[in-house]
Amino acid sequence: MTTMTYSTDNEKRLSEPTVPPHLDGSPWLMFEQQRALHIYDDLSRTLRKLAKKPSAERVHEARVVLRRWDCIWNVLEADGWSTKKYGKQVGKELKKIRHLLGTLRDCDVNIEIAESLNAPQEIIEKWLNERKSIARKTKKELKNLEVDKLLKRLSTFLLKRPEKLRHDFESNGNSGADSAYNHLEPFVKAQEEIARKLASAAQTPEELHALRLGIKAWRYLLVEFYGLTNLQLVRAQQILGKLNDLHRVEVLLAATGSPLANESLSKSNEEREKLLDAFTQFRETLPYGLRPMISSIGEKLKSN
Repeated sequence: MTTMTYSTDNEKRLSEPTVPPHLDGSPWLMFEQQRALHIYDDLSRTLRKLAKKPSAERVHEARVVLRRWDCIWNVLEADGWSTKKYGKQVGKELKKIRHLLGTLRDCDVNIEIAESLNAPQEIIEKWLNERKSIARKTKKELKNLEVDKLLKRLSTFLLKRPEKLRHDFESNGNSGADSAYNHLEPFVKAQEEIARKLASAAQTPEELHALRLGIKAWRYLLVEFYGLTNLQLVRAQQILGKLNDLHRVEVLLAATGSPLANESLSKSNEEREKLLDAFTQFRETLPYGLRPMISSIGEKLKSN
Protein backbone atom coordinates (compact mmCIF):
# COMPACT_ATOMS: atom_id res chain seq x y z
CA MET A 1 0.00 0.00 0.00
CA THR A 2 1.30 3.47 -0.88
CA THR A 3 1.26 6.04 1.90
CA MET A 4 -0.23 9.36 0.89
CA THR A 5 1.64 12.55 1.77
CA TYR A 6 0.38 16.14 1.87
CA SER A 7 2.43 18.99 0.55
CA THR A 8 0.64 22.19 1.50
CA ASP A 9 1.09 23.78 4.93
CA ASN A 10 -2.66 23.71 5.49
CA GLU A 11 -2.90 20.00 4.69
CA LYS A 12 0.05 19.24 6.97
CA ARG A 13 -1.63 21.12 9.76
CA LEU A 14 -4.88 19.22 9.21
CA SER A 15 -3.13 15.86 9.33
CA GLU A 16 -1.42 16.55 12.66
CA PRO A 17 -3.04 14.93 15.72
CA THR A 18 -4.61 17.36 18.14
CA VAL A 19 -5.99 17.26 21.67
CA PRO A 20 -9.76 16.58 21.76
CA PRO A 21 -11.73 19.83 22.21
CA HIS A 22 -13.52 18.65 25.35
CA LEU A 23 -10.12 18.38 27.07
CA ASP A 24 -8.33 21.30 25.49
CA GLY A 25 -11.17 23.78 25.95
CA SER A 26 -12.56 22.78 29.34
CA PRO A 27 -11.31 24.58 32.47
CA TRP A 28 -9.78 21.93 34.70
CA LEU A 29 -11.81 22.73 37.81
CA MET A 30 -15.11 22.42 35.96
CA PHE A 31 -13.91 19.27 34.23
CA GLU A 32 -12.91 17.64 37.51
CA GLN A 33 -16.34 18.39 38.95
CA GLN A 34 -18.06 16.89 35.90
CA ARG A 35 -16.05 13.69 36.10
CA ALA A 36 -16.56 13.38 39.86
CA LEU A 37 -20.33 13.83 39.47
CA HIS A 38 -20.37 11.22 36.74
CA ILE A 39 -18.77 8.64 39.02
CA TYR A 40 -21.01 9.76 41.88
CA ASP A 41 -24.04 8.69 39.82
CA ASP A 42 -22.58 5.21 39.39
CA LEU A 43 -21.52 5.06 43.04
CA SER A 44 -24.97 6.08 44.25
CA ARG A 45 -26.76 3.44 42.21
CA THR A 46 -24.28 0.69 43.12
CA LEU A 47 -24.10 1.31 46.87
CA ARG A 48 -27.88 1.47 47.21
CA LYS A 49 -28.22 -1.93 45.52
CA LEU A 50 -25.41 -3.32 47.64
CA ALA A 51 -27.02 -2.17 50.89
CA LYS A 52 -30.07 -4.28 50.09
CA LYS A 53 -28.15 -7.45 49.25
CA PRO A 54 -24.33 -7.86 49.25
CA SER A 55 -24.23 -10.56 46.56
CA ALA A 56 -20.89 -11.50 44.99
CA GLU A 57 -21.79 -9.64 41.79
CA ARG A 58 -22.82 -6.48 43.63
CA VAL A 59 -19.73 -6.57 45.85
CA HIS A 60 -17.50 -6.73 42.77
CA GLU A 61 -19.41 -3.93 41.04
CA ALA A 62 -19.21 -1.70 44.11
CA ARG A 63 -15.47 -2.29 44.51
CA VAL A 64 -14.86 -1.30 40.88
CA VAL A 65 -16.81 1.94 41.28
CA LEU A 66 -15.03 2.72 44.55
CA ARG A 67 -11.66 2.22 42.84
CA ARG A 68 -12.78 4.61 40.12
CA TRP A 69 -13.70 7.12 42.80
CA ASP A 70 -10.32 6.69 44.50
CA CYS A 71 -8.61 7.48 41.19
CA ILE A 72 -10.60 10.68 40.77
CA TRP A 73 -10.24 11.65 44.41
CA ASN A 74 -6.45 11.31 44.41
CA VAL A 75 -6.33 14.08 41.81
CA LEU A 76 -9.04 16.19 43.45
CA GLU A 77 -7.30 15.94 46.81
CA ALA A 78 -4.02 17.10 45.28
CA ASP A 79 -5.91 20.05 43.80
CA GLY A 80 -7.21 21.18 47.19
CA TRP A 81 -10.70 19.68 47.22
CA SER A 82 -10.34 17.91 50.56
CA THR A 83 -11.72 19.40 53.79
CA LYS A 84 -11.85 18.14 57.38
CA LYS A 85 -15.61 17.83 57.08
CA TYR A 86 -15.30 15.70 53.96
CA GLY A 87 -12.72 13.48 55.61
CA LYS A 88 -14.89 12.87 58.65
CA GLN A 89 -18.32 12.57 57.04
CA VAL A 90 -17.47 11.01 53.65
CA GLY A 91 -13.88 9.89 53.23
CA LYS A 92 -13.77 7.90 56.46
CA GLU A 93 -17.06 6.17 55.66
CA LEU A 94 -16.04 5.26 52.12
CA LYS A 95 -12.84 3.77 53.52
CA LYS A 96 -14.89 1.57 55.86
CA ILE A 97 -16.98 0.35 52.93
CA ARG A 98 -13.88 -0.43 50.88
CA HIS A 99 -12.44 -2.47 53.74
CA LEU A 100 -15.68 -4.42 54.27
CA LEU A 101 -16.06 -5.18 50.59
CA GLY A 102 -12.40 -6.08 50.18
CA THR A 103 -12.71 -8.80 52.80
CA LEU A 104 -15.92 -10.14 51.27
CA ARG A 105 -14.58 -10.04 47.71
CA ASP A 106 -11.45 -11.95 48.77
CA CYS A 107 -13.72 -14.68 50.17
CA ASP A 108 -15.60 -14.94 46.87
CA VAL A 109 -12.42 -15.13 44.81
CA ASN A 110 -10.77 -17.58 47.20
CA ILE A 111 -13.72 -19.95 46.87
CA GLU A 112 -13.86 -19.56 43.09
CA ILE A 113 -10.15 -20.31 42.69
CA ALA A 114 -10.22 -23.19 45.19
CA GLU A 115 -13.02 -24.80 43.19
CA SER A 116 -11.08 -24.36 39.93
CA LEU A 117 -8.07 -26.05 41.57
CA ASN A 118 -10.25 -28.95 42.78
CA ALA A 119 -9.38 -28.18 46.39
CA PRO A 120 -10.71 -30.54 49.08
CA GLN A 121 -14.44 -30.08 49.55
CA GLU A 122 -14.06 -29.77 53.32
CA ILE A 123 -11.89 -26.67 52.83
CA ILE A 124 -14.32 -25.13 50.35
CA GLU A 125 -17.25 -25.77 52.70
CA LYS A 126 -15.39 -24.10 55.54
CA TRP A 127 -14.68 -21.03 53.37
CA LEU A 128 -18.33 -20.89 52.23
CA ASN A 129 -19.50 -20.82 55.85
CA GLU A 130 -17.00 -18.07 56.63
CA ARG A 131 -18.29 -16.13 53.64
CA LYS A 132 -21.88 -16.31 54.93
CA SER A 133 -20.79 -14.96 58.31
CA ILE A 134 -18.81 -12.11 56.74
CA ALA A 135 -21.74 -11.27 54.42
CA ARG A 136 -24.11 -10.92 57.38
CA LYS A 137 -21.63 -8.66 59.15
CA THR A 138 -21.13 -6.59 55.99
CA LYS A 139 -24.85 -6.04 55.48
CA LYS A 140 -25.22 -4.97 59.11
CA GLU A 141 -22.27 -2.58 58.88
CA LEU A 142 -23.59 -1.04 55.67
CA LYS A 143 -26.90 -0.40 57.40
CA ASN A 144 -25.11 1.24 60.31
CA LEU A 145 -23.18 3.46 57.90
CA GLU A 146 -26.46 4.91 56.54
CA VAL A 147 -25.56 4.81 52.87
CA ASP A 148 -28.32 7.22 51.78
CA LYS A 149 -27.10 9.90 54.18
CA LEU A 150 -23.50 9.33 53.09
CA LEU A 151 -24.39 9.75 49.42
CA LYS A 152 -26.35 12.93 50.11
CA ARG A 153 -23.33 14.44 51.88
CA LEU A 154 -21.07 13.52 48.97
CA SER A 155 -23.47 15.01 46.43
CA THR A 156 -23.71 18.28 48.36
CA PHE A 157 -19.93 18.43 48.67
CA LEU A 158 -19.35 17.93 44.93
CA LEU A 159 -21.88 20.59 44.00
CA LYS A 160 -20.65 23.25 46.43
CA ARG A 161 -16.90 22.74 46.83
CA PRO A 162 -15.77 24.01 43.38
CA GLU A 163 -17.23 27.47 43.96
CA LYS A 164 -15.22 27.85 47.16
CA LEU A 165 -12.10 26.64 45.38
CA ARG A 166 -12.68 29.03 42.50
CA HIS A 167 -12.99 31.91 44.95
CA ASP A 168 -9.75 30.89 46.69
CA PHE A 169 -7.92 30.55 43.38
CA GLU A 170 -9.05 33.97 42.20
CA SER A 171 -7.92 35.50 45.47
CA ASN A 172 -4.46 34.09 44.75
CA GLY A 173 -4.48 35.22 41.13
CA ASN A 174 -5.30 31.77 39.74
CA SER A 175 -8.68 31.30 38.06
CA GLY A 176 -8.45 27.52 37.75
CA ALA A 177 -9.23 28.00 34.06
CA ASP A 178 -6.22 26.18 32.57
CA SER A 179 -7.24 23.44 30.16
CA ALA A 180 -8.10 20.07 31.65
CA TYR A 181 -5.57 18.39 29.37
CA ASN A 182 -2.61 20.53 30.44
CA HIS A 183 -3.59 20.36 34.09
CA LEU A 184 -3.99 16.58 34.18
CA GLU A 185 -0.87 15.77 32.17
CA PRO A 186 1.51 15.83 35.20
CA PHE A 187 -0.73 13.40 37.09
CA VAL A 188 -0.79 10.91 34.22
CA LYS A 189 2.93 11.26 33.56
CA ALA A 190 3.79 10.72 37.23
CA GLN A 191 1.67 7.57 37.41
CA GLU A 192 3.28 6.27 34.23
CA GLU A 193 6.71 6.68 35.79
CA ILE A 194 5.59 4.83 38.92
CA ALA A 195 4.40 1.94 36.75
CA ARG A 196 7.59 2.04 34.67
CA LYS A 197 9.85 1.75 37.73
CA LEU A 198 7.76 -1.03 39.24
CA ALA A 199 7.61 -2.94 35.95
CA SER A 200 11.38 -2.85 35.55
CA ALA A 201 12.05 -4.60 38.86
CA ALA A 202 8.94 -6.50 40.03
CA GLN A 203 9.65 -10.17 40.73
CA THR A 204 8.19 -11.22 44.08
CA PRO A 205 4.43 -11.60 44.70
CA GLU A 206 4.49 -8.40 46.77
CA GLU A 207 6.28 -6.46 44.03
CA LEU A 208 3.95 -7.79 41.34
CA HIS A 209 0.99 -6.78 43.51
CA ALA A 210 2.39 -3.24 43.80
CA LEU A 211 2.84 -3.18 40.03
CA ARG A 212 -0.78 -4.25 39.56
CA LEU A 213 -1.95 -1.35 41.71
CA GLY A 214 0.33 1.03 39.79
CA ILE A 215 -1.03 -0.10 36.42
CA LYS A 216 -4.58 0.03 37.71
CA ALA A 217 -4.18 3.64 38.88
CA TRP A 218 -2.60 4.56 35.53
CA ARG A 219 -5.39 2.88 33.56
CA TYR A 220 -8.13 4.56 35.61
CA LEU A 221 -6.58 7.99 35.06
CA LEU A 222 -6.71 7.43 31.31
CA VAL A 223 -10.24 6.06 31.41
CA GLU A 224 -11.88 8.42 33.89
CA PHE A 225 -10.30 11.68 32.79
CA TYR A 226 -9.45 11.05 29.14
CA GLY A 227 -12.05 8.45 28.16
CA LEU A 228 -9.18 6.36 26.80
CA THR A 229 -9.25 2.57 27.13
CA ASN A 230 -6.21 0.40 26.37
CA LEU A 231 -6.57 -3.37 26.09
CA GLN A 232 -2.89 -3.92 26.84
CA LEU A 233 -3.25 -2.27 30.24
CA VAL A 234 -6.48 -4.17 30.88
CA ARG A 235 -4.84 -7.51 30.11
CA ALA A 236 -1.71 -6.75 32.15
CA GLN A 237 -3.89 -5.82 35.13
CA GLN A 238 -5.96 -9.00 34.73
CA ILE A 239 -2.88 -11.24 34.66
CA LEU A 240 -1.34 -9.54 37.68
CA GLY A 241 -4.65 -9.73 39.51
CA LYS A 242 -4.91 -13.46 38.91
CA LEU A 243 -1.33 -13.92 40.10
CA ASN A 244 -2.15 -12.06 43.31
CA ASP A 245 -5.29 -14.14 43.87
CA LEU A 246 -3.44 -17.40 43.29
CA HIS A 247 -0.72 -16.40 45.74
CA ARG A 248 -3.30 -15.57 48.43
CA VAL A 249 -5.11 -18.90 47.93
CA GLU A 250 -1.84 -20.83 47.96
CA VAL A 251 -0.96 -19.32 51.34
CA LEU A 252 -4.40 -20.21 52.71
CA LEU A 253 -4.32 -23.77 51.35
CA ALA A 254 -0.83 -24.34 52.75
CA ALA A 255 -1.97 -23.03 56.13
CA THR A 256 -4.64 -25.75 56.36
CA GLY A 257 -1.88 -28.34 56.72
CA SER A 258 -4.05 -30.80 54.77
CA PRO A 259 -2.12 -33.31 52.61
CA LEU A 260 -5.18 -33.30 50.34
CA ALA A 261 -4.36 -29.72 49.36
CA ASN A 262 -0.99 -30.65 47.84
CA GLU A 263 -2.45 -31.49 44.43
CA SER A 264 -4.28 -28.16 44.32
CA LEU A 265 -1.09 -26.33 45.28
CA SER A 266 0.78 -28.06 42.47
CA LYS A 267 -1.92 -27.12 39.98
CA SER A 268 -1.84 -23.51 41.19
CA ASN A 269 1.92 -23.37 40.76
CA GLU A 270 1.61 -24.54 37.14
CA GLU A 271 -1.02 -21.91 36.42
CA ARG A 272 1.09 -19.21 38.06
CA GLU A 273 4.07 -20.06 35.85
CA LYS A 274 1.91 -19.76 32.73
CA LEU A 275 0.64 -16.37 33.86
CA LEU A 276 4.16 -15.13 34.55
CA ASP A 277 5.18 -16.17 31.03
CA ALA A 278 2.16 -14.35 29.62
CA PHE A 279 2.98 -11.19 31.54
CA THR A 280 6.49 -11.16 30.08
CA GLN A 281 4.88 -10.09 26.78
CA PHE A 282 3.45 -6.99 28.43
CA ARG A 283 6.23 -5.99 30.79
CA GLU A 284 8.46 -4.42 28.13
CA THR A 285 5.73 -2.99 25.92
CA LEU A 286 3.37 -1.14 28.24
CA PRO A 287 1.92 1.91 26.39
CA TYR A 288 3.88 4.71 28.04
CA GLY A 289 2.99 8.09 26.57
CA LEU A 290 -0.49 7.03 25.50
CA ARG A 291 -2.75 10.08 25.25
CA PRO A 292 -6.10 10.90 23.60
CA MET A 293 -5.62 12.53 20.21
CA ILE A 294 -7.74 13.14 17.14
CA SER A 295 -6.64 13.65 13.56
CA SER A 296 -8.22 16.73 12.06
CA ILE A 297 -7.92 15.40 8.53
CA GLY A 298 -9.58 12.16 9.66
CA GLU A 299 -12.44 14.03 11.27
CA LYS A 300 -12.83 16.16 8.15
CA LEU A 301 -12.93 13.12 5.85
CA LYS A 302 -15.39 11.37 8.13
CA SER A 303 -17.78 14.31 8.10
CA ASN A 304 -17.82 14.63 4.29
